[in-house]
Amino acid sequence: MFKGLKLQIEIGKNWIAPEVRIRAAEEKLADQIASRLETYQEDQLVIKVKDEIILLNKSEIIYLEVFNKIVTLYTENEQYSIRKSLASLKEELPAEQFLQVSKSALVNTKKIQKLEVAFSGSLYAYLKNGQKITVSRRFVDQLKCQLGVQRRKAQ
Repeated sequence: MFKGLKLQIEIGKNWIAPEVRIRAAEEKLADQIASRLETYQEDQLVIKVKDEIILLNKSEIIYLEVFNKIVTLYTENEQYSIRKSLASLKEELPAEQFLQVSKSALVNTKKIQKLEVAFSGSLYAYLKNGQKITVSRRFVDQLKCQLGVQRRKAQ
C-alpha cells in the first residue's frame, strides 16, 4: 500500500469510537492515507449485535426487513438482527443501490435476479440468496425506473 509505512494499533475495550492519527512528513502522503480510510469507512456499515460490533460491507447486504421494531439484515450467508429503524438505515445506505420496496423492506437492487408480476399490481423480486420478497404496488414504478425497465413518468 504505502512503502515504509509504520503502523501502530492499540485496542482498548473501553473506547467507544475508533480514532485514527496520521503522522506524515508530507501533506500529500497524509491526504492519500486519509482518502483511503474515508473510502473504506464509506463502504462499511457498523452494526451492534449483542456484545459485538460488526463491520459489514454495504455491498454484501442483499435486503433488510423490519418486524416488531427489529431490523434483520440479510447477506449471502448470514443474517443480523438489530434494534434500529429502517429509516435510519436507509439514510446510511447508498440510494443508488438500495431501494425501499415496501413499508417494511429495503432491497439491494444489484442483488435482484429476476422480477415476476404478482397479483394486484405488485411484483415478486427473486434475490441472489434465493429469497423471494414482495414489492408493494406503491414502489413498483420506482424499482422499475431504478433498474432501467421503465422510464419515469412526466409529472
